[in-house]
Amino acid sequence: MFSYNLKRYRKANNLTQDKLSDEINELLNTSYTKDNVRSWEKGTNPKIDTIEAIAKILNIPVQYLFDDSKEALSKIIKKELPEMEDAMSNIKKVSFLKGYVGAGSAGEVVSRYSDNFLYIDRMMIAPKYLDSEIKALTVVGDSMIPFVDHGDIVLFTEIKRDRYNLPDGKYIITTINGTMVKNLTFKATGDIVISSCNKAYKDEIIKADESQEYLDIVGFVVSRILKS
Repeated sequence: MFSYNLKRYRKANNLTQDKLSDEINELLNTSYTKDNVRSWEKGTNPKIDTIEAIAKILNIPVQYLFDDSKEALSKIIKKELPEMEDAMSNIKKVSFLKGYVGAGSAGEVVSRYSDNFLYIDRMMIAPKYLDSEIKALTVVGDSMIPFVDHGDIVLFTEIKRDRYNLPDGKYIITTINGTMVKNLTFKATGDIVISSCNKAYKDEIIKADESQEYLDIVGFVVSRILKS
């Protein structure tokens, strides 16, 4: 819910209730105090312009402040921004996993299950993928430029079939170096080529006669969200 996420993201940004109210006042020329912030964290909802200011201060999308139901976001939009109601039908809700996926840097996924969600435009994902099948991870590193850069988000579906029948493409993989987003090419010989979009990074080839057990192909990348 909004109150829970507000408190969680405020603390993640090392902001006191006093400091948050001060920064809101600076943006909106208002006169909020820590008592207002405390009230919001106990269950009351501020005005939509205040919510937008809070999201800006916390450096997160507005939807991150709401609970895991699309209905919660719809209720506020219906009240404050009724002209956006039609847009809600075009929104998908996907799991936003805790952790990071590396792109030239070490990545780590804390859990493949999450109570955090991301709301995205339905047109970003092929219709064949259900909301529940899509997961999101933040990228760290620059090895997949220009596809994604540090701070961008990749959207993927988990692999549920034999990896020897997979198509070439961009995947989420886990190796001894952590969890990464990489290009995978599956050769007819059984070799697997792990490569980056940024050519400053060298390819890695895992031969068919070598042990490939340390390579866990976690998911197939279906889309991305760029920070700019």
